[in-house]
Amino acid sequence: MIPTFCVLLLPSAAFAGSTGGASSITGLLVGALIAVVILVCFLGALSVFSLLKGGELASGWQTLAISFMILLIGEALNIVDMMKIAAIGDTVILLVRLVGIGAIMVGISKIKRVLS
Repeated sequence: MIPTFCVLLLPSAAFAGSTGGASSITGLLVGALIAVVILVCFLGALSVFSLLKGGELASGWQTLAISFMILLIGEALNIVDMMKIAAIGDTVILLVRLVGIGAIMVGISKIKRVLS
């Protein structure tokens, strides 16, 4: 016998009469976990930036902190869309995520340029 909380983690295709409620809850849990990880990365980048006190590496870490904030906004938009609070298109969410990933690439290139 499967415990009740494990049923939420199974794909909705495993249940013949499922209307998708279990998969949406699982998606929300995964989205919340991703948001927490992004928040931890943001706080880590922000703490490193505050320790640098305006050195050459500060701009790269500042860009990384901003990029994690953009990714956090993108994940929040995804959660809002999944909860059907607002009708946000997938294109908008993917565009915000793309901008966040691009900002990460810019921050890493700034750090690499200073260190080399």
